[in-house]
Amino acid sequence: MEDVRIIAKGRIADLSKGFSLGGVPFSVYVRSKENTMLSDTLLDCRLIGDRERGAFPVPIGDWTPAMIAYISPNAIDLQKFEVYWGASEQTNKIV
Repeated sequence: MEDVRIIAKGRIADLSKGFSLGGVPFSVYVRSKENTMLSDTLLDCRLIGDRERGAFPVPIGDWTPAMIAYISPNAIDLQKFEVYWGASEQTNKIV
């Protein structure tokens, strides 16, 4: 993978309709709101090289190296986790 830097970021506060940055690939940081020993969780999403969405393991407490194109509706429980996005391209997305 190439070395990229995050230059745009935000918090995902609602996943009821899914989430995308309109074609800009992004990574996510999943932060647990609870004291947990979990090291990862599954995120239903589509990566930039995928044709269809599906389950993808993402770490808890670290950025995933995945280049995500779309997160499915209600793909992760936002009552249990905070989810932040970061992109290496500028975006006009306001979350």
